Amino acid sequence: MFTEDLSEFLDSTEMADNATIGAATVAGIFDNQFVEVHGIEGVRPVFVCNEADVPSIAHGDALTIKTVSYKVAGVQPDGTGLTSLILEKQ
Repeated sequence: MFTEDLSEFLDSTEMADNATIGAATVAGIFDNQFVEVHGIEGVRPVFVCNEADVPSIAHGDALTIKTVSYKVAGVQPDGTGLTSLILEKQ
């Protein structure tokens, strides 16, 4: 497994955002990118965080980023210690 120190990358005083998941605050990178699939346009919100910070995250769990509520639609660990949470705005 990849064993890099990701603390600088996930520092909320730099480029990271904080998400509230239950009672926990988790630092990560939030991206709300534009996507187009078969002519249908939309956004795909994704929150990339340290896998160790979300060990029991599951589909349907709620989280809040910058006062916006989301539901976890997908959990994608990448094998390097990071996990991408695919989100749906609520």
